[in-house]
Amino acid sequence: MINWFTPNEMLTYNCLFNFVIGDRGGGKSFGTLKFCIDRFIKHKEEFIYLRRYEKELDDSKPTLFHALKKENKFPENILEVKGDRLYCDGKCMGYTLALSTSMKKKSIPYSFVKWIIFEEFMVDGVTSRYLGHGEQEVMIFENLYETVDRLRNETRVFFLANAFSQANIYFTRYGVRLPIPPKRYNKFGPIMVCLWHDETYLEAKRKTEFYQIVKNTEYASHAYNNEFFLDKTHFIRKRPKNAEFHFGITYLGENYGVWVDWNKGFYYVSNKPGPMNSKKVISLSLADNRPNNINIRRVRNMPFMKLFRRAVDENRVFYDNLETWTKLNETIYLMRTVV
Repeated sequence: MINWFTPNEMLTYNCLFNFVIGDRGGGKSFGTLKFCIDRFIKHKEEFIYLRRYEKELDDSKPTLFHALKKENKFPENILEVKGDRLYCDGKCMGYTLALSTSMKKKSIPYSFVKWIIFEEFMVDGVTSRYLGHGEQEVMIFENLYETVDRLRNETRVFFLANAFSQANIYFTRYGVRLPIPPKRYNKFGPIMVCLWHDETYLEAKRKTEFYQIVKNTEYASHAYNNEFFLDKTHFIRKRPKNAEFHFGITYLGENYGVWVDWNKGFYYVSNKPGPMNSKKVISLSLADNRPNNINIRRVRNMPFMKLFRRAVDENRVFYDNLETWTKLNETIYLMRTVV
């Protein structure tokens, strides 16, 4: 018998934000939807079903309750989606929202909403992307949460996703760093991260023909073994004690230090910025320009920057942790093309 995901045990930790990262098909959406519908039937608690874009929302609404109906859940109830509202037996039990347009609904009261299901909160960077730059999307979500909860301090959120990256914008925003090895339930104050992986489901999956086709691929490790496949560690290294602070970088409102080991010619980018009062603090975007910063174009042909750009070309630039690498690796790589 397969042990499908349900949020009940996770909720005993009494956390406000509950991140559920699990195998594809392991029951994350099914289990949370069933839970929220149960809560409405028994306690009249409403919920919000949230997607990032309107197109995603429009695509999901026609079949939102199909899996529940197929498994004969709520056989005595009529579950419907009409417009942006969810109904149970003709009574409004919830709402559908797109995060991309949620700022337009700041004045709408959601006084009876107790739960939010944010489907696919992580992106793969190819078929889906976060809203805006840096952590702007998280601020949009926080605005939505404030609109819903106000001062009630009771609205719980389910963030659902497959395992793409531990350095996603929500984890970096809230300082979530999973232990090695991580547990099933990982508590960070009012934040819970549940890594849902169950062997009973995997055993059933192994018997399928599709699994036999993909079993030795990166996809299978990600989809059925809960591995964060976007997280690469090739360029993660701790900088040595003899490394010297060289210059600072400001990007998307955050400061970083670039350190160099002159003996080996290796550079280390760190989120510990070092003496940022240096005259060599370089802003990498227009939004980061400040009176005391230097625009990247002004220093592109200076000797110290030529050496750094050469190091980028020769793969001699390393990062102190996964978070720094995720935020800066593409931008650092593109610095070699500045003309």
